[in-house]
Amino acid sequence: MAVTTPAPRAPRTVSYIWLLPALLLCCAYGLLGLTFAEHLSHMEIMERCVLVSPNLARIWSVAHIEIGLAYFGVFGGMAYYLFRAAKVDPTHLTDLGLGFAYLLFSFLLDFTCVRYFTPFVALLIGDAIVMTFTLLVSQQLWFQRLLGIFVPLVFFTCAFGHFMEGLTYWKLTYPVNVPWTMVTADIGFAILVNAARFPAFIRGQDIVNELESAKAEARARHLFLRDVLLSVTEGHLHFCETQVDLPTPLPDSSPLLPLQRDTLRGIRRAATEAAEAAGFSPQEVHDLQTAVAEAAMNAVVHGGGGQGIVRAEGDAVQVLITDQGAGIHLHELPRATLERGFSTKDSLGHGFWLMLQMVERVDLLTGASGTTLVLTHRRRPALEQAA
Repeated sequence: MAVTTPAPRAPRTVSYIWLLPALLLCCAYGLLGLTFAEHLSHMEIMERCVLVSPNLARIWSVAHIEIGLAYFGVFGGMAYYLFRAAKVDPTHLTDLGLGFAYLLFSFLLDFTCVRYFTPFVALLIGDAIVMTFTLLVSQQLWFQRLLGIFVPLVFFTCAFGHFMEGLTYWKLTYPVNVPWTMVTADIGFAILVNAARFPAFIRGQDIVNELESAKAEARARHLFLRDVLLSVTEGHLHFCETQVDLPTPLPDSSPLLPLQRDTLRGIRRAATEAAEAAGFSPQEVHDLQTAVAEAAMNAVVHGGGGQGIVRAEGDAVQVLITDQGAGIHLHELPRATLERGFSTKDSLGHGFWLMLQMVERVDLLTGASGTTLVLTHRRRPALEQAA
């Protein structure tokens, strides 16, 4: 009795990306602790945090407003491209909405904490809730997609923060600016948690361009192979790219027939009856029987079984056969369709070669989800049969 050895499991990769945020939080709370350790009067704190010189205060305020406007410009440029991309993929708008919802939730939470709690408790509660939530959902695909949204949101939050800081010369904005600064930290933390994905994000456009180039090359190879197969087989083999490329179904059809080793007679019988009704000669009936038998056997051997249907109109008979196998690999397609005796499994390997000899036209659509074959044959004129 054969003993099956279990496949080795892939080693689990341990991520230590959370260590950097934890280190930064320790530094932040350590600095906050130092502010409590040094006992200063209110006047001393104001002298440390506020520019007393009016001229310096003016320059400080205007510079912050300039920085804020510059950041707003960067955010506007990013938002413009997001809206353009949303015309092709609407999920960009959904991601932008989720990003602003995250921002609004963070601001309301931080604003409440700053208003009703002591500084240490406000930071602890605000950071703990937002950052714990961020860590919990950081592995979710929808949150990972937001990395591209959080980057422009950082510019938005920084722009708003600098703008509010600049307005302090005319009106104190600290009740709003303090929690808003915490929001900027929350957004930055969200990006930091996803920092391992930065290479893909930074190379995002390059990856998109590479994918588009690969698609174009694959399509060019497909078209080249289609033209070559059509030429070599003198118009008998049509290599299709999509379902749309398959021939238009003929109107009169048989029931859908299952294809397994013990049911192959059904589709062969249906094809024979349709051919005889269309006035095919005995030789043409035999040729169609042979082609259908080979196509059905291919579906069983290479596709694990499938389905077939026979259609007819006037002097034409059309047989559709589908399976859900792995398809024919592109590099094997020329040999599989043109080389007599070629097979990737233990079968005779004459299927396609025989089909192309027996019927007027073979349409082939193959891919990872399965293979579709359409055999089409028209009754030959009496003079041609005699020749």
